[in-house]
Amino acid sequence: MNANDIKWITSGNLEHNPFYFSIPEKLDKYGYCVDMSGYGEGKTDKAQLCILDTANKKEDPNILIICPDGCKESWYLSLLKGVGLEFKFVNADKDSVMYFSPGTANLLLLDEKVLAEGEGSAFAPIKASNLLWDLVIIDAAGAVDGINTSLYTDCLGMKTQRLLIFAPYPSEYTQAPDGIKDIVKALMSDTAKASEIDKFAIDEKVMQFTMNSPLVNYPKEENDSSNVKVMRYSFALKDIPQNLRIEEQAGSRYSHGGNIFEEYNLPERSVYQKPVYTRSDAETLKNKDKKLEKFLELIDGIMNSDDKTAVVYFKSEATTNYIEKILSTIYYDKAGSIVYFDKTHFDVRLLKQWYETIPEKPLRVILASDRMSESIATFSPITHIINYELPDNPVELHQRYMRRALDNKRITPEFILFLDDNGLFDSRVFGRALAGNVYKAFRMNVPSENVMFRVEGIETMLADLIADIKYVADYTGAVGSSFDTISKFRQDYNIPPARNLTTAARTHEYALRKVETIAKALDCGSLIGEKEPDKAALSAKISAKIKEIRSGFSYFDKDMTIKTVPHKTARTKEFKEFSGYLDGNPFNLGLKNAHKALDDTVKGQKEFAYIKDAVMNIPDALKPAVLYNIWIYWHKTHGIGGSYADFIKAYNEGVI
Repeated sequence: MNANDIKWITSGNLEHNPFYFSIPEKLDKYGYCVDMSGYGEGKTDKAQLCILDTANKKEDPNILIICPDGCKESWYLSLLKGVGLEFKFVNADKDSVMYFSPGTANLLLLDEKVLAEGEGSAFAPIKASNLLWDLVIIDAAGAVDGINTSLYTDCLGMKTQRLLIFAPYPSEYTQAPDGIKDIVKALMSDTAKASEIDKFAIDEKVMQFTMNSPLVNYPKEENDSSNVKVMRYSFALKDIPQNLRIEEQAGSRYSHGGNIFEEYNLPERSVYQKPVYTRSDAETLKNKDKKLEKFLELIDGIMNSDDKTAVVYFKSEATTNYIEKILSTIYYDKAGSIVYFDKTHFDVRLLKQWYETIPEKPLRVILASDRMSESIATFSPITHIINYELPDNPVELHQRYMRRALDNKRITPEFILFLDDNGLFDSRVFGRALAGNVYKAFRMNVPSENVMFRVEGIETMLADLIADIKYVADYTGAVGSSFDTISKFRQDYNIPPARNLTTAARTHEYALRKVETIAKALDCGSLIGEKEPDKAALSAKISAKIKEIRSGFSYFDKDMTIKTVPHKTARTKEFKEFSGYLDGNPFNLGLKNAHKALDDTVKGQKEFAYIKDAVMNIPDALKPAVLYNIWIYWHKTHGIGGSYADFIKAYNEGVI
């Protein structure tokens, strides 16, 4: 066994995908790469391939990852579990960089908001060192409002030899995302290479695979809608009398469709508000809450399985607490298999210890919010993504769909939405608030997909929505006062108070602009005239547009109309040629040799391999990653037991 073979074990947990492999090669060729692949899908694997590539080329690598608030813990866990490299946090704590030394390897995770703190921030001593980074990774893929360019052009104040940017989605959907180019020019140490980015257009042609551009847009081709499931439920109308609805001045008390007890003052609400539930309480709530009843039917099969794990998404803390208390009561003997991630994801030390000491402990249900990064499934491959509550932004919905960890079987999880037949809860949110923001579903010029268009019946919902908003626009434009209409419009579409729809005139202007924008996006603006739209013609036009959208990747043109390119666009002749020589890529060939060396040592004497000599010849920055991935491989492939802590103890004592 030798160091050159064994070091490639570090890529064993990552997806070896030709699209992914093209990114380190683009970094070699151009010094930078801008990845616009939809919603940042696969970003942690892509980043880790680039990190390993850099660490293999530099004895003491200096690598910086910059991400939004709330994502650094997910990045940390992903890096720890993926390649076994431990990055240090740089946050608002003044002591967070006390171990920084320009003369050694620096692997740092920087919270984006720290950059905005200026000269007095914890990042200031690093900035003052004039360190030249070997690799900087900017994670803006989850930024639904675009990237704050000035944070990087004005506040970072450092240079890098290699730069990887996961571009935001959408990047200001009404504007072309050209601001990314300014970041490249500001951060790249090779100014000549950086200035060349102006030669590359950010448009639909980026979908076509080529090594002759530093731009990437290769979203996963997953047009199979069979994994998108709708679970329907309904309430008896006598159980939800209108006079018991809880309302506030700004409109509906509850806006995400998932919790009847937050919207109706039912007699059982006194049970719902208890700090803990008994089994009898849980039964009382389930009998009244038909959505909870449907959810528990689904979750029971997951809790009692051997290989299923669900991530359940919420928008409100009240509903998350409600479901956590229900599950903890019903599955009290399996409480360790239920994790409320918004409460625990900041305790990285605890999660790291949990994984290292109890690797076989199964997670069955992860309760989470949209703050989580794609590495939410750090400990278990996800088989079900359940939307207990819905967002009102199509971007967040599709981020949920793409935010999952896959094992070697490449599981495609079931993506589950609830819709009520009453049209008051999830159906209202999906068909009004979510579909009403359809113009946020795609970017200008840069094609991608959105799972919202795979939901059965979306065509009818969009036609009904256009007719409904057109009615509101016409009604408020014709009358002097319409409090009930305005109030219902605000509630149905989750319109924030900041819109200040307090008069008929303002509501008319807003509704008219909204319906015209939606109609233009769906290419049916000609059907929205002064009269009530022809429902049959509208439905036919929208159905044809949805069929087109489902056939490929879509984007907004300069007129804000949705255009679609076919799925096959990305897989060009050059892609096939590039894929053909990947067997000789160090990640593929090296990993194959590493696996063979480890297999041979297990089959040899004393079961354990004598690996110390090989590890001693590996750069210090890579040693922990190599040891970690040897343990992972032996543990999964050969069933060699013990935790990672046991493995390290045996290694240090010379047993291995």
